[in-house]
Amino acid sequence: MGHRIRAFILTAVVAASLISGGTPTYAFSDISDANQAAIVQSLQDKGLIQGVSADKFAPNAKLTNAQAVQLIVDAISLDSAKKKSDAPGWFAAVPRSAWYADALKTALERGVVIDGTWDANGNPTRQQFAKLLYLGLLQKGNYAKVSKYTSIADAKQIAAKNRVAVEYLLMTKIASLDKSKNFRPTTAITRMEAAEMIFYAERMVNKSYASSGAATVTYKVENVDPNFNKVTLTRTNLPGAGYGLKIQSVQFVSDTEAVITYVPTDPPATSSGTTYPASATAYVPVIYDITVKAQ
Repeated sequence: MGHRIRAFILTAVVAASLISGGTPTYAFSDISDANQAAIVQSLQDKGLIQGVSADKFAPNAKLTNAQAVQLIVDAISLDSAKKKSDAPGWFAAVPRSAWYADALKTALERGVVIDGTWDANGNPTRQQFAKLLYLGLLQKGNYAKVSKYTSIADAKQIAAKNRVAVEYLLMTKIASLDKSKNFRPTTAITRMEAAEMIFYAERMVNKSYASSGAATVTYKVENVDPNFNKVTLTRTNLPGAGYGLKIQSVQFVSDTEAVITYVPTDPPATSSGTTYPASATAYVPVIYDITVKAQ
């Protein structure tokens, strides 16, 4: 379901660029893949990333540690006002004028564990970036927990301290394996690879899409207490007054997955009919990964 939703969103973005002609126009000339171009465009529109020049993104260039921290803090909206602890002593050596200083301080104070060997100009590996992103996500809510490990061909290259983080990103479809089922954990993560993970992480934290042919519906998952997540469905782009949606059912299809089914509603035919609002809410135990679909 998650892959189908992603494909729908990305295809729609690319299709929009085709309306005026047969060849899509991308913001950066060095990205030729349509899905990657849509991801970068979306993140750029939100102010989360930028190119290395007016028309170059350098998708295969290595990400730096400073860029990784800034990207994660911005994308998942870690709030410095909600700090859990003071930054560790080594942070005092970080120049306050450094462009990444505020983001690094926020990450450290929110519980993202980074040790004193951190080098702003160093290049994180794919597993190190996965660990940072995972720790950041943990500060935003109680999402579904890893209950079993995936079959990863190069799993032996993943450090034990990073394995749960990698598995979590795979489970939530934030990251994926290559065709040979490798994660390539020791390879330095590229700007494009980081952008792809951030794109799906930001969607999961801030707003997810569950559109059907009949309606455009978004859903947002918020942790409200240690036991429950609040799932709010909202129908957008309403064609007129009286249109809405209702939650038809919440089904727990496995020990880790809950499926919320909704129905788009039209204005009632008579004055005695029921008018449904544009939003509906359900509460789901935090142990469940959530899928939203139209009936």
